Amino acid sequence: GAGAATQQLAPTTQVAMAAILDDNTERLSHKEVEQRRREKAKLYFDELRALLPCGADSKFDKNTILQNTIAMIKQLQAELDFYREAKMGAKRPLTQPGSTDYRQSFDVTRQPLCFCGLDGCVWESNASFCNLMGYTKQEIAGLSLLNSTAPCDSDASSQHWQRLISSGMCNCTFYCNVIRKDSQQLLVNMDLNLIHKKNQPYCFLVATNPTS
Repeated sequence: GAGAATQQLAPTTQVAMAAILDDNTERLSHKEVEQRRREKAKLYFDELRALLPCGADSKFDKNTILQNTIAMIKQLQAELDFYREAKMGAKRPLTQPGSTDYRQSFDVTRQPLCFCGLDGCVWESNASFCNLMGYTKQEIAGLSLLNSTAPCDSDASSQHWQRLISSGMCNCTFYCNVIRKDSQQLLVNMDLNLIHKKNQPYCFLVATNPTS
């Protein structure tokens, strides 16, 4: 009767319940593994943050941390290669460009470029940048790009420069109006690239692209 049917179903039910319990245990185990993996990944990123200049800034997301880490590794590799070459006294192959070649390329490129100190004052500029701003090479040396920014964009532009230095990021791009020698304003897309030396901010390479 009904009692016999219940007795027959009981072992099957017990097996099913045991399977459900095993499945729940397995799922819980997966959750624990995933949680541990995330905790370990967080520890790695926290350690990486501590190695970067201003890496403790809460605005740094994981992509920014990785981007700046890659940039710093590349820079350290370049410095290491330079020191190795200097230590070994290796001679530069004739086919490899030297500093004179790079300077000539800097001077003749059509891209307006200049090197600036952390205070925004021009150290060196190429002919295209001088033509863009309307100055000679002698006149533009020491010119403050921050002071040569139109008043309407001055505060925002200054914030971009300072944020780049303090955040540890490598580059940023923004639009602003610059004031030429003839007092004409010119809208440009300014590309700031922060150059580090001995793991510290050293200077800026500035590329300016007129919008018209």
